[in-house]
Amino acid sequence: MFELRPILSALLRNKSGPLLIVLQLALTLAVVANAAFIIQERLAMMARDSGIPESELIGFTLAEMHMDKDLLAQRQMDEQALRAIPGVKDAVATNHLPLTNSGSSTTVSSGPSGEGRKLNVGYYTGNEHLFTTLGLSLSEGRTFDASDIRSGGHTSTPPSQVMLSRDSAEYLFPDSSAVGKHVYLRDEPIEVVGVYDRLQTPWPHRTHSFASALLPVENDRFFVRYIVRVDPAQRDAVMKQIESTLLALDPSRVITSLRHFDEIRERAYRNDRAMAVLLGVVIVLLLVVTALGVVGLASYSVAQRRKQIGTRRALGATRTAIVRHFLTENMMICLTGMGLGLLAGLGLNQYLMHHYELSRLPLSYLGITLAGLVLLSQCAAASPALRAARVSPALATRSV
Repeated sequence: MFELRPILSALLRNKSGPLLIVLQLALTLAVVANAAFIIQERLAMMARDSGIPESELIGFTLAEMHMDKDLLAQRQMDEQALRAIPGVKDAVATNHLPLTNSGSSTTVSSGPSGEGRKLNVGYYTGNEHLFTTLGLSLSEGRTFDASDIRSGGHTSTPPSQVMLSRDSAEYLFPDSSAVGKHVYLRDEPIEVVGVYDRLQTPWPHRTHSFASALLPVENDRFFVRYIVRVDPAQRDAVMKQIESTLLALDPSRVITSLRHFDEIRERAYRNDRAMAVLLGVVIVLLLVVTALGVVGLASYSVAQRRKQIGTRRALGATRTAIVRHFLTENMMICLTGMGLGLLAGLGLNQYLMHHYELSRLPLSYLGITLAGLVLLSQCAAASPALRAARVSPALATRSV
């Protein structure tokens, strides 16, 4: 057993080097723990199930050039033409597409006059084919039928029925089933006829990303989105026929953003993926720089104390004792940095929570990062410590 006092005295005699390593370790712990948490959150968000069979879906937008035509009749003709394409299971005209960061939302409440629970929901409009085209799973109640559908691509006059996602239904009516009850939009009661399992809103990053609703409203506006559900094996073939099929009905229209949902998902999370990669690179660089800093400090300490090492060897100190001395010295530096790093990590997380809506950092991330940095630091210091243990007493005590 050996005393810690000589090690502490040696550190205090040359404070600048150890202090820099302490600060570097503290910074590394704070940044790495928070960066790893952000990466995990981004990856978890990117992996969320949107609630739709994305490999079967194609989306696009269509803009009419002639405002005087019967747009509702045109929508119905378009849908019939799309469903006639080989490989198409269903098709529907709607107001918005999931994961596109462009959509409509409204606030509904579980009681009249704004009473009860309130929730802002992203809503999709369409006829009785909307549910089947999106490939949703019915949890309770029923889907829309033809008698529920009304025309008009907006909610100035709310429809009489609505379908809610399970997340929306459980939030608005936490103690009972939502089916048969009413939600209120501008004091207008709307009956909940069905609850589906899940459907992501057009905004993948919003807090209530699965607070969605379906409204039985046919779109009669000049600008519309279409969703086409296909056999996955024929998806590419169907995509090649969509534009020619619709332009054959009216060549004056403009079709844009024709994409399958794998591409829509990739676009929706492109920035998150880039952030995860960037933060991963930052973590690796910080760990490498920290390891090099520890190696540099330990090597410098060994070079400065060669005569002291030789003297200890001459007095009977074993190689194991020399290695233990330098590793203990490094551990004291490391633990000091870890203590500051824990405080810095929690402070950084509070800042990110306040300014960027990041979730609270679990203590497990700090603990795992701390343990990893201690291990990394000790491994980095091991090589200089072993080199010190090989110093010959005669060489170390020889005058220069």
